[in-house]
Parts: sequence; structure tokens; C-alpha cells
Amino acid sequence: MDVHLPPMQLIIRYRSSEFDVTERIISDIEVEPPNLIHAYCHLRGEGRSFALRRIESAVDTRTGVVIPDIWEHFGLPSAKPQKPRMPVFAERPNSMTTVAGQALRKADKQALFQRYRFAVIADAYRAKLWATFGGCCFRCRAASPLDLDHHVPQFLGGRLVPGNIVLLCSRCNLAKKDKHPRDFYLPDQLATLSPILEAQPTLLTFRFDWHQWHIRPLEYLLSLGVRADIASAALTDPDHPFYIGRTPASE
Repeated sequence: MDVHLPPMQLIIRYRSSEFDVTERIISDIEVEPPNLIHAYCHLRGEGRSFALRRIESAVDTRTGVVIPDIWEHFGLPSAKPQKPRMPVFAERPNSMTTVAGQALRKADKQALFQRYRFAVIADAYRAKLWATFGGCCFRCRAASPLDLDHHVPQFLGGRLVPGNIVLLCSRCNLAKKDKHPRDFYLPDQLATLSPILEAQPTLLTFRFDWHQWHIRPLEYLLSLGVRADIASAALTDPDHPFYIGRTPASE
């Protein structure tokens, strides 16, 4: 099964003007010569500009590869210090034990549900995904604890994207490790799993409709499969974990 790479997305360690360093995921990147890039910051939930001199390290989440010179990567004259900083991420992206590999898994997991804009919508789509596996481990049918597993493991090039996600209990996930699916599942299990995986890209496809959101938010949430009581609470109850509150302007 082919696993398609998503658009460019980077994990960066960014130093603020107060010298605080935070890890951020950025996407929709545009170069602003001579020394800036503009990108969507997933931490802030908004587009913003980043000074290249403040980016201490960067990893391409599509491949796990460390970017040694962020200036050169974007085709700009380098202005980095003569003495380079020690890289934060390891240089062996195919190893499951590297920091880069761990960062890639973390970024994939965050990106999987960030596309839904609000937690209440992400939760509804998460429930749809869980329902395709009957809410239990695909291999042993245990009810919990459950993990999102790479069907084709990351070690073999798989990503945690729709079409490559299997719900496994922690014990089965640990037993599978880096095994190829045909070395872990029985033939009849693979036959059952195949149509579930093929349906995932359609099941999890989502594009936020700002028009529907602004004219009738409650009805819009209901149309996406959010339960009525949860949708109402998300819009009106500040104490609810999915409370949306003041929303950003449409994009």
C-alpha cells in the first residue's frame, strides 16, 4: 500500500526575544527574504513570521531528516554563527530509537487530528476511526488501553496517516514493533483489515467550512457527527473541555 507524503511541515526549536526556547510545528511555509519565513504555527494556531537566526534546529517531519542549515534549505545567504550549535536531533532518521524518529511520530500524531480545527470536531472524527475497529484492539479484541499503530511501521517508511492506521492494544503494539504486517497478522486478518485501511482517507477527510460555522455553528457541528449535548456544551459552557469560546477570523 502506497503511503503519500504530506506537504512540507517542520519541527523547529525556536528562540524568542526573551531567549525562551520552544518546540513548534510549522507548515504552509513561505520565504520572506532576506532573513524570515512565514508559516502556520500549530502551537499558536495562526500564521506568523519566524526569524531564521532564532531557529536553533529543524527536522522535516515527512522524512525525519535533520536540516543542517536552515538558511541554505530556503535558498538564502547564511548568517548563522561561525561556531555551529550542536544539533538537537539525531542524524539516523530510520532508527526508531532516535530523537528524530520520536519527533516524527509525535508530529504525525498531532497533525492527524489538528486538521479538524477544534477539539470537539477532532473528537467526533476520532470516534469514527475507533468505530471502524469496534472500539477495541484489531488483533486480540482487548478493550483497553489502545494505541494508534503504524500498519506499515515507521522503520519501513510508514507514516501515521489515514490509510496506515490500526488500533491495537498496548501489548499487541509492543509485540508488533517494527514487523511488517504480513509477519504479524494472519492472512484472514490482513484480508479483513485491508478495506478498513482503504476507507480511512475518505472517512477522515475534512475541510473546515467557515461559512457554515459562522451562520449556524450548532447545526454545523451536528452535521459533522458531534453529539447534540457535546456540541451545545462546546459552544456555551466555559467549563467544558471542548469549549470553543472566541473563534479566530475565517481563513
